[in-house]
Amino acid sequence: MRKVKSQIKPLKATRTAKITFALNANLCQQAENWLNSQWTQHDYTYSSLSELIRKGLQAYQEGEIEINLTERDKNAPKREITVRFGSNPDLLNFYYSLPYSQRTAIIEESLQVYLEKLNAKELEKYVKVIEPKPKPQPKLTPYYLLNFICDKCGDEYEEDTAYSYAPSVKEINKYYTYCWECVK
Repeated sequence: MRKVKSQIKPLKATRTAKITFALNANLCQQAENWLNSQWTQHDYTYSSLSELIRKGLQAYQEGEIEINLTERDKNAPKREITVRFGSNPDLLNFYYSLPYSQRTAIIEESLQVYLEKLNAKELEKYVKVIEPKPKPQPKLTPYYLLNFICDKCGDEYEEDTAYSYAPSVKEINKYYTYCWECVK
């Protein structure tokens, strides 16, 4: 018997898979406007609409975004978009694992939700946290009292003005009282 010394090598896929969708034209325009605004700011993270669509589908695949499939508007204007999946065979396999009748709806919804996520991230740059202002201290109110002891210096006063944070004379015993010297 003869030994086999060579192994069979798997063939590498040299072709890139292209898939053409008829997507909602308004959604495509919205995505392109977002891309143009990024490019205006010299942010070239996403080079094309196709890349944005792939990233949206990938975010859905990885569970980064949640989509809510609704009935597509069949009368909305459509636009044909071709997306290449050659550089990411896992994403292509994920696409083919989706229910055939919902693939385009899933692409549209994942793109829509991904754009919303990117816009929210963009807005975070401009959010400024405003610290709450400190609450103003209540003002000392002067009360004319027959007898009182200043809670700060301990001096006793007869028929003099006492200063307190008390809202009324009836509640003055619940609050500290101060003489005119300690209030200065």
